[in-house]
Amino acid sequence: YFDETRTLPTQVHIGHLLLVKSIKIFRGFSCQRCSPILSSELRRSSKVNFNPQQDRAPSVRQKGITTGAAVSEMPLKLHYFELPGRAETSRLCFTVGNVSYEDVIYEFATWAENKAKMPFGQLPVLELEDGKLLAQSGAIERYVAKLAGLYPEDPLQAALADQAAFHMADILELFVPTFKLAPEEKIKAREELLGGKVKEKLQQLSKLLETSDEYVAGDKLSYGDVVVFVNLCNLVSGFLDGVPKDLLKDYPVLKAYRNRIACIPAIKEFYEKRGEGFRAAFKPDAA
Repeated sequence: YFDETRTLPTQVHIGHLLLVKSIKIFRGFSCQRCSPILSSELRRSSKVNFNPQQDRAPSVRQKGITTGAAVSEMPLKLHYFELPGRAETSRLCFTVGNVSYEDVIYEFATWAENKAKMPFGQLPVLELEDGKLLAQSGAIERYVAKLAGLYPEDPLQAALADQAAFHMADILELFVPTFKLAPEEKIKAREELLGGKVKEKLQQLSKLLETSDEYVAGDKLSYGDVVVFVNLCNLVSGFLDGVPKDLLKDYPVLKAYRNRIACIPAIKEFYEKRGEGFRAAFKPDAA
């Protein structure tokens, strides 16, 4: 705030220069000498983070809570409803990668009480160790997949995994307009999709799997495989009225692929413990 055009007493002017020089030296030291971790902690301490654990409605419950862990070792928290839906891919990536996490379950009847606490007013949301919230299922899936070692490091393999995941998103997007229809119209609209656009997409997926290696991104399981598995299971789980549970009998390649992923030990064990309701469709086929 000093006006350089004004004449100042010598002692004040020199004092000011010494102060400015000291500040410059400190800044240089802090930028060049401090540990990157310490610097990031200093920056983080200046921010105020929203903590959804505060004022949480009684209708919200937690599963898989890790006890006896230090604050810095507390697991990630995945906020969603009980059903598989848009959080199941992340749950399976956590499970396959043996990454500790908590399921924070919401009830549909009281979701409105918590909606405003979420970044975009929707679920799923991943709560990070420091309380920050990550929204959008696709972003969460990729982040969790990287933590779990299921997102390929090779750029082409990563693109192949994304390709499969985005194709499944295209299939599910076709059903979105039907959710607003009356029950009879909804079923009719979905039957038309199964005989038209969805059928075409599933045939394309069959061809993709036939021409791929063992998995969609090569010879190793990736998050792309988990996305395809979860969404094929969701299709035949009974969640979508009008979509038959035996839909995949007309797509033998998809049926065999779904069953192969379901037999992966970690995934199989996951649904042995929580395979009721819609999740019954996620289990391996009966021998």
